[in-house]
Amino acid sequence: MRKLFKPVNRRLRWLVGLMLLGLFCIQCASPEGQQAMVTEKVAVALSTNMQSASADKFRQLAQKGHVHALQYCMENLQQKYRDYTCTFVKQERIGGTLTKEQEIAVKFRSCPFSVMMAWKTNAPQGDRVLYVEGLYGGNMLVRPANALARALAPTVQRKPDGPDAKRSALRTVDQFGFEKSLQNLIDVYVLAKERGHLQEQMGQDAQLDGRAVFTLIRHLPQNADYPAAKTISYIDQEYLLPVMIEAYGWKDEEFLCRYVFKNIQFTSLGDEDFLPESNDLVNPKAAK
Repeated sequence: MRKLFKPVNRRLRWLVGLMLLGLFCIQCASPEGQQAMVTEKVAVALSTNMQSASADKFRQLAQKGHVHALQYCMENLQQKYRDYTCTFVKQERIGGTLTKEQEIAVKFRSCPFSVMMAWKTNAPQGDRVLYVEGLYGGNMLVRPANALARALAPTVQRKPDGPDAKRSALRTVDQFGFEKSLQNLIDVYVLAKERGHLQEQMGQDAQLDGRAVFTLIRHLPQNADYPAAKTISYIDQEYLLPVMIEAYGWKDEEFLCRYVFKNIQFTSLGDEDFLPESNDLVNPKAAK
């Protein structure tokens, strides 16, 4: 029976394929089909030209001064991008000790400010963190990484800027995101420029995960108000966002931290995406 029906199935598949191809050709040959293809090509060309123009403007601004270029990035971000998912990779030196590199799946929403982090590798005290501005008394919900601790308390509440959080990260969950990263960079640039301390240069264009990036390099003297001696910001040439930031200290350019945004997908996220039960967390109300 298999030998009998196998050739027939193959012929049917070929016949169906030829029919679909014929319908596609008819559609493309029709005025409507041609118009749709032309419209799509025009849209792609316009988008490409706009991206190229934005990148050119960023380069011109950066060559005159990084502050103006970063402010241009901020304007672009606020006009185009709100919510996104990504893979966030970070490594930090905390209290003189270099942590292991951590890889984290992230969901981010700009309003209300919401962050969901799920650790893929090297989780600190918690392997799930949910923070939604205005909820849970201003606390973040944390799932303990230790199985025994999780059995005793599946979800705990902690201040995002509390002592536990600061022992685990240089930048806490309420400081996450492109907008706050850009604002932090701009604030330090402006302060250093006002004091006459700023040394800046534009490095060579580079590739990060197959995407073209600009490179901004900043040097600062040792000062309690400055986070690092040398900071390198990698700006995605299409998104105009800081997709990687590296920092080095004053003593022998000691590595301080690296933050990388990968696999970025801009999307629309709702309340359901930031519910505890949607993210392997126990709702505090349900736990009572």
